[in-house]
Amino acid sequence: MLVWIWIGLAVLALGTVGGIAFAAVRGLAAYRTLRRVGGELTARMDHVARDADEIATKLERVAGGTGDLATALDRLRASRARLNVLLEAIAQMRAGVGRIRSVVPRKT
Repeated sequence: MLVWIWIGLAVLALGTVGGIAFAAVRGLAAYRTLRRVGGELTARMDHVARDADEIATKLERVAGGTGDLATALDRLRASRARLNVLLEAIAQMRAGVGRIRSVVPRKT
């Protein structure tokens, strides 16, 4: 009967040592994975931060260009207004010339 107790204690000791070894191996693998992922995560976060800085710089340039665009649009509106006045004057002149040509006889 005493033999069965020693066999049971041996199985218990082997199971405990095996469980601890298994947990240690899994824990070490998890630690290594966590270190690798942490390094990659840090690198990716740096990349995202650089991209955000570039986007901010480009948005500032676009915002600066918006003022130039507004100025150019104002100039374009003024030019279009002058063009419309000139086109109306040309249309009136052509109408007047057309009335005069309708009265003047043509050579045949």
